[in-house]
Amino acid sequence: MNPKNSPANEPIVARDATYHRAPDELRARIRSSLAAEARKQVRPMFWKWGGMAAAVAAASVLSWNVAMLQAKGGEEERLAREIASAHVRSLMAENHLSDVASTDQHTVKPWFQGKLDFAPVVTDLAASGFALAGGRLDYINGRPVAALVYRHRLHVMNLFQWPAAGSGDSAPELVTRHGYSLVRWKRAGIEYWVVSDASSPELLKFAQLYASI
Repeated sequence: MNPKNSPANEPIVARDATYHRAPDELRARIRSSLAAEARKQVRPMFWKWGGMAAAVAAASVLSWNVAMLQAKGGEEERLAREIASAHVRSLMAENHLSDVASTDQHTVKPWFQGKLDFAPVVTDLAASGFALAGGRLDYINGRPVAALVYRHRLHVMNLFQWPAAGSGDSAPELVTRHGYSLVRWKRAGIEYWVVSDASSPELLKFAQLYASI
């Protein structure tokens, strides 16, 4: 026998120790504790990636909404500038203000028949201080539109009309561009824009009268 492997050379603890199997209840508690610790290690990573995914999704939705609002605002701004420019052109070009010059709505309205794919609303509001002066064809937003001419004291007002996109009415809303007041609204499938250098309250009054017809 090798002296190194003799029982006399074994560590006293190893030689004299008495071994007992841990109770099943203790072993179960240890396993449960180890499993809980493992879950704690995994859970932060799960919440980290889950929270990041939720944040990315929320940011995507927010970015989409902002982009849509910006696109809508940009379109309305472009349309307002186009209408203001059409108004200025009508005042600058000789004999371009009206293709049909008349204060009679029953003369102006029939003139548009066969020239547009819709029937514009034509009315005389002379009793309220807004006299019909005529009408013409114009080109706004990529399509032919009706332009009705009204006069309020010394001011010329151009009222543009074309079929509205979508359904539903909207109340007159005032905007200003380049020193001109514009009011827009929708009613009965028609989109209206009126523009003038008249005061904003007077232009809004005209729009409200027209929208109530």
